[in-house]
Amino acid sequence: TGYNDPRIGKYFDKSTDAASAGEYKGIRIGSNVGLFSYGKYSTINFKDGTVPSFNLQTPPVLMTAAEVYFLRAEAALRGWNNAGGTAQQLYEQGINTSFAQWGVTSSTYVNDATSVPDDYTDPLNAANNAALSSKITIKWEDAASDEVKLQRIITQKWIANFPEGQEAWSEFRRTGYPA
Repeated sequence: TGYNDPRIGKYFDKSTDAASAGEYKGIRIGSNVGLFSYGKYSTINFKDGTVPSFNLQTPPVLMTAAEVYFLRAEAALRGWNNAGGTAQQLYEQGINTSFAQWGVTSSTYVNDATSVPDDYTDPLNAANNAALSSKITIKWEDAASDEVKLQRIITQKWIANFPEGQEAWSEFRRTGYPA
């Protein structure tokens, strides 16, 4: 929720738990859920809105156009030939293409230089709390190091690749991002 990403409602249902009703409240991966009941927290969007994003007939997607733009952005960043644009152009096109895929818009998202991921506060078990692991913002910064630029590309690619968890996991193993 820290990025105020307009795709969140396409990705997830809102919590129905009394303490966080109407909010997007998930469970951090790796949390010890033990005896706690998280059944009323956000799930993949199969019920919210007039047209849920996912159902049993939703076809799997192996690769999106947005992912291709992020791959090309990384190629441009690494100086590989024929990426077809600058890393910044391809990065921003990846975000915009993902927005188009999900039918959302934002005139400010790609220029947001202040929003960062949220800390995670588990509503039921403080042992699962996690402090902010990254301060990476969304807006492209030409003056940033190539490593920071790569972190920015992979973080947005990770968000755009939802719900393709295997690809997200592979990117994390390959790059260490998102942090």
